[in-house]
Amino acid sequence: MSFQPQTTQTWDLFCKVVDNFGDIGVSWRLAHQLAAEHGIYIRLWVDDLALAQQFAGAGHAHIQLQHWAENTDFSQAAPVVIETFSCGLPDAYQQRMRKQASLWVNVDYLSAERWVESFHAQPSPQANGLLRHFFYPGFTSGTGGLLREASLPALQAQARWSDLGLTAAPGRLTLSLFCYAHAPLAALVDSLQASAVPVRVLVPHTVAPLLAKALDTPVLQVGDRLQRQQCEFLVIPFLSQTDYDRLLYLCDLNFVRGEDSWIRALWAGKPMIWLPYQQSEDAHLLKLNAFMAHYLLAADPGLSDAIHNAMLAWAQGTWQAQHWQALLAALPQFALHASAFKVRQSQQYDLATNLVIFIEKCLTHRV
Repeated sequence: MSFQPQTTQTWDLFCKVVDNFGDIGVSWRLAHQLAAEHGIYIRLWVDDLALAQQFAGAGHAHIQLQHWAENTDFSQAAPVVIETFSCGLPDAYQQRMRKQASLWVNVDYLSAERWVESFHAQPSPQANGLLRHFFYPGFTSGTGGLLREASLPALQAQARWSDLGLTAAPGRLTLSLFCYAHAPLAALVDSLQASAVPVRVLVPHTVAPLLAKALDTPVLQVGDRLQRQQCEFLVIPFLSQTDYDRLLYLCDLNFVRGEDSWIRALWAGKPMIWLPYQQSEDAHLLKLNAFMAHYLLAADPGLSDAIHNAMLAWAQGTWQAQHWQALLAALPQFALHASAFKVRQSQQYDLATNLVIFIEKCLTHRV
C-alpha cells in the first residue's frame, strides 16, 4: 500500500522518557518516518535529550530535537501537535495551541485488546476548550496500525552479521535477549544451559546486570563471553534502531519487551517471546493474552500451546525447562508461522501513514 500526503508543514511531537527506551524508541521511529516518508518537518520535544540523541544517531534533516524542561519557554505551537503515550502537554503550550487553533492528537500505547477499536480516533473535549484526539496503534484495520518503514524489507534483505561487528554461529541457535527485571532470567539460563542444541545468546549491555545476577558472576562488560554448558552468552553494545532491526532479523529467536522491540520482532518475521511491561492487578497479562489471541489465530493447536505456554510463563515468572524444550521442538513451525504473520500484517497501512491520513482529514474538515 502507498499514500502520498500533500503537506510540508512543521509538527510538534512530545515525548517523556518513562521506560528508558520504549517511549523514545517509538517516538523517534514515528518522527523519523513522518519526516523521511511524508516530508513533514518535526520538532521532537523530549525530557531526556541525551537519550534521544543516542537514538537519533546521525539524525534527520527534517527533525529538530528540542529539550523539554519545566521552564521551557514555548514561543509558539505547531499547527499539528502529537502527544505520545498521554505524556501531558505543558499548560503554557496548551495556551499557545488555543490561540493558534492547533490540532491535538495523542498517540497512545499499543494493545490488541478489543476495546481499542471503539476508542481509536475519538475526540475528547478538554476543560480548557481544546479538543484532544486519541489515536491507538493496533493490529486491525479498525485501529491506527503499527509502525513500519517502507525501507524495512530492503534493510532486512541486506542484513549481515558483519554489519553488527559479529559473526555467524554455525551449528548454534542464536537468540537475542531484551527483558525487564521481573523476567525469570535465572530459570531461562538454567533451561538454556541444558538445551538439547547449542545456543548463543546476545545480551545488550543494559540487560547485562540482570544476567550477571542470574549467573552469579561479577559485573559483565561489552564484549564479555561466558560459556555455560550448551549456552554461550555474549554482551553486545547499545545498537542504533537500524542495527537492532538487523539483529532481530538475523537471530533465530528473539526475547523482546515493552512496545518498540516487540513490534520490531514481529516485523523481523522470526520466532519471538514478548514480555509486556508489568502493571498492577496483572493488567499486563490481559494485554498479553489479547495479543496471543490475535498472533496465534492461524496457528495449529500444538504450536499455539507451545507459544502460549512459553509467553505466559515468561511473563508470570513460572518459566521451566519444559517451556524451552517445547519451543525448541516447535521452532521450525514457529518460524513459518512468524513469517506468515508478518506477511499478513503487512497488508495493512502502517501507523505513520494512518496518522497522516487522519490528520489531513481533520484539517480538511476544519476548512
